[in-house]
Amino acid sequence: MTDTTKHKNVSLSLEIYNKIDKLRKVIVDDDPTTSRSKVITILVNREIKKLNGKERRNHDKSST
Repeated sequence: MTDTTKHKNVSLSLEIYNKIDKLRKVIVDDDPTTSRSKVITILVNREIKKLNGKERRNHDKSST
């Protein structure tokens, strides 16, 4: 059973789900069977690294 203190679920549109399927075959060169969750983890970590530990805040006040 999944440990809910360490894992959460998200829902994805079918379009994104299919895109992840395409990405997972190429994202890790030495492992073409990378899981979808691993692909998401890799992509999120890449984006966090680009931020250099800085959090960006949404300054768009037009949505309020």
